[in-house]
Amino acid sequence: MPELRAEIRLSQVQKLAITQTLRQQLEILQMPSLELDGLIVTELSENPLLEEKENTPDKTEEQEKEPSDDEPEREDSKEEDPLDILKEIDESIGTAPSTKFREEEQWHPEAANPETLSEFLLSQLDSLELSEDVENAAVYVIYSLDRNGLLSLDPEELQIGWDGPEDSLCMAISTVRKFAPPGVAQDSARNALLFQLLQKSGDSSRDTLEYRILDQCFNELAERRVLSIAGTLGVSPHEVEIVIEKIRELNPWPGAEFAGSTGTVVIPDIIIEKHNGKFMVFLNDNRFPHLTISDRNRRILESPSAGVVEKNYVKKKFKRASWFIRAIKQRQETVMKISNFIVETQREFLLHGMESLRPLTLQEAAKALGFNQSTISRAINGKYVQSPQGIHEMRYYFSRGSADASVTAISVKEDIRRIINSEDKYNPFSDERIADMLNSSGTKIKRRTVANYRKYMNIPGARKRRRF
Repeated sequence: MPELRAEIRLSQVQKLAITQTLRQQLEILQMPSLELDGLIVTELSENPLLEEKENTPDKTEEQEKEPSDDEPEREDSKEEDPLDILKEIDESIGTAPSTKFREEEQWHPEAANPETLSEFLLSQLDSLELSEDVENAAVYVIYSLDRNGLLSLDPEELQIGWDGPEDSLCMAISTVRKFAPPGVAQDSARNALLFQLLQKSGDSSRDTLEYRILDQCFNELAERRVLSIAGTLGVSPHEVEIVIEKIRELNPWPGAEFAGSTGTVVIPDIIIEKHNGKFMVFLNDNRFPHLTISDRNRRILESPSAGVVEKNYVKKKFKRASWFIRAIKQRQETVMKISNFIVETQREFLLHGMESLRPLTLQEAAKALGFNQSTISRAINGKYVQSPQGIHEMRYYFSRGSADASVTAISVKEDIRRIINSEDKYNPFSDERIADMLNSSGTKIKRRTVANYRKYMNIPGARKRRRF
C-alpha cells in the first residue's frame, strides 16, 4: 500500500478574481432602473463630492469631461478656509468627518426608502460567512429575482448568466431560499406556499389537508374550484372551505411587500421609434439626474491648509463619486449596444408583430457584441423596451426556437393559448391534439413540448379544463 503524505507545492493558475469594484459594477449593470433611481438619490445625499449637473449653456469643456480617479492639480482660487467648507458639507448631510478611516472604504448599493427586496436580502447575505464564489453567486441570484421575489428564470438561462462553478450557484440558491421573507427565491408561487407551510408547521404538515391541496390541487385552488378539490382528495366541500381560509394567511408573492406603490409601474429603459423608415433607439434616462463632480468641494484636495485626515476624507469621496459616474455610464452604454442589436435582428417583429419574432439566443448577442453571455444576461435583467409593438421586457426578445428553428418559443406559447381559448369547454383539446393542430399548420412540435409550455403558462390539462 503506497504511503500517504501531505505536500506543499506552488503552481500558477489563471483565475478571474472578482474584486469588490468588479462586483459593484456587476450589481449596477444588473440593477433594474427603479432600484438604480433610488440608489442615485441615496448616493447624492451621502457623497458631498457628487452633485447634479445643471444643464446651463455656459458649461465649460472642462466640466463636461469624464471624471478620473486622479486628484485634480489646480491652484486654490478661494480664500475660504477649507476646514470650514468641509464642516459645511458635512452639516448639510447630517454627519461629521470621522478621524478614523479604513484602508479601503467599501461601498454597497443601497436604495432609497422604502427598502427594496434586493437591499433587504443583501443585508442578510452580509451577515453570513461564505466562500467568495458562493457569495458572488448569491448576489447574482438576488438580482435575478422577479418583482414578486421568485426565481422565475428558466434554469438554463440562470446558469448561462453565471460564469462561476455550478455547485456554487446551487449552494447560493439554497442559501437565499433560507432568507426572509419566507418563500423567497422559490421557482413558483406554489413552492413558495409549500415552503411557508413547512416552515410554519414542520414536516408534520405534509400529512395535512393544507399541504395536499397545495401539492395536488394548486390550479383548482387558484380558481377556487371547491367541488373539484373535494372530489379529488375525498373530503367534504366544507373542509376544503375551512382550509382555503387558512392557506390565505400565506403569501404566494414573498417580495410583493417590498414593491410598494411602484411595483406595478413599468418605465421603459429603451424607446424604439420609427423615423423615415428607420428604427431609432433612445435611452430613456431623463428621470436620472446627470451627475458630476463638485468643483467647489474638491478644492479641499489641493488646499495647503487642510490636514491629512480631511484630505483623505475628501479624496475617498472623490474616488467613490468618480467610479459611481463611470459605472452608470458603462451600464447605459451596454444597454444601448444590446438595444441596437435587437433592432438589427428583430426588425421584422418591430414591423409586423409577434408572428415575426425570430429565435435569438444570448450566445448570438454575446458573439456579435464581443461580450460574455453572462454580461448580456445581467444587462437585460429587469430592463424594459418600448417599441411600436408595445412595452416588453428586454428578455422577451431573446427566445430559443422550438423544433422548427424559424419559430420562437414565445410565438408557439401564444398559439397554444389561442387554441385553448377557442376550444369547446365541454370537450377540450388534449396536448396531443394541440400538437397535431400546430404540426398541420407548419409548426413542428412534440406533445411533450406542448405539455411543458402549457404548464409554464399555468394552464391546467384537458381533464381539469373540462366543464360539465
